Amino acid sequence: MSFNYTCQETSDMRTFNQRQRDLEKAWNDLLMEKRDVEARRYYLEKEETVFAMKWDMLVRETRQLAVDKNKFERKKKFYEYVNSNAYDSKYEDTYEQEVKEKKIVRGEMFFSGVTTRSELRKRYRDLIKIYHPDGAAGDTETVAEINREYENLKAQMY
Repeated sequence: MSFNYTCQETSDMRTFNQRQRDLEKAWNDLLMEKRDVEARRYYLEKEETVFAMKWDMLVRETRQLAVDKNKFERKKKFYEYVNSNAYDSKYEDTYEQEVKEKKIVRGEMFFSGVTTRSELRKRYRDLIKIYHPDGAAGDTETVAEINREYENLKAQMY
């Protein structure tokens, strides 16, 4: 009878040890799952922060774009008025007269809203791509005006 009791005790011990290992494995699995959830939450919080920053930047840039558009429209109306026959000043210098006669757009209109050197350089490159004389919309006088204004602004910013 003692043999049966000992076998049953051994069997119970094995069952107990197996159950303990199973519980430890389940516990470790839960801990790993918790770490994964925390890591995903941290990642999502970072993504949310980045998204909020991008959204704020987009809102600011959109507002600035609206302001720049209004400035551009006012300058456009002014230059249309200047280039029309309604504007005739006796005191214009020769450069202004040349611009008026050739209907060259003033370079400062192209660079409105530019505040940093990198923006200036990027806008200049984009304008040259558009107005280069070898291109479809190419115009030598406009490129010369863009170059003149670019050099003036570059000298002021540096």
